Amino acid sequence: MITEILSGTIAGVCAAFVIQGIRAVKLGGLKKVRVFEPRGGQLNTEFYDYFMQQIRNAKEEIVVTGEGFGYKGIDGPAIADAYHSSMLTALRNNVDITRIQSARRLHPKWAEKLKECVREHPNKFHLYMLDSKEYQDIASVCVIDADSRNNVVEMMLSAENDLEDSPVRLASTGMFLHGRRDLAKALKENTLAIKKFSIAKKCNTEADIEKFLEN
Repeated sequence: MITEILSGTIAGVCAAFVIQGIRAVKLGGLKKVRVFEPRGGQLNTEFYDYFMQQIRNAKEEIVVTGEGFGYKGIDGPAIADAYHSSMLTALRNNVDITRIQSARRLHPKWAEKLKECVREHPNKFHLYMLDSKEYQDIASVCVIDADSRNNVVEMMLSAENDLEDSPVRLASTGMFLHGRRDLAKALKENTLAIKKFSIAKKCNTEADIEKFLEN
C-alpha cells in the first residue's frame, strides 16, 4: 500500500512537470524548456553534461530523487564520477542537498560516493533511502534553487537496456524547465513529502548506507 501511494505521489510530480512543460512551449517559452533525447541504446551524455552544469551553478538548495549509478557500460563510470564531482562542488559552495535514493540496493562504488557526501558534509547532505522491494522508479526529479528566479526543474525518464549482458536502467528522455518559480516550489514540496513515508530511511552515517549495499 505504501509503495502504491508513493508511486502515485512521484507519478503526480512527473505528470505536473510534463503538463507545465507542454504549457510553456505552447506559450512560446522555448528558451525556458530544454529536452534531451538519447541516441539508441546509448547513455544520454548530452543530458548529463547539461544536468551537471546546472548542479554546479546551484546557489542555495538542491532536492533530487534517483536510483544512482550501476557502473555499467563504457561511459557509465566516468559519468557517475562526474555527477558526483558536480554534487561535491555544490556542497563546497554551501548548497544544501536532499537526495531521495529510490534504488533499494546500491552498487558499492556508488555507495562510496554517498558515504563521502555524508562524511564530509553532514550538515548539508541529507540522504534518504527508499527501503522497499516492490517500488521501482521510472523517473527522477531534481529541483534547483526553487525560491530563486533562476530556478531549474529537471525530470528524467529511464529505460532498461542491456549492457555487458546485464540489464541496466539508463537515462532516456531528459527535460528541463527554467525560471518557473511556482512549479519549482510545488515540486520541491511534493518531493520532500516523500521523506514522511515509512519506507524512507534517513542515512546519517556511513554505516547506515552500508545496510543498503548490493549482495
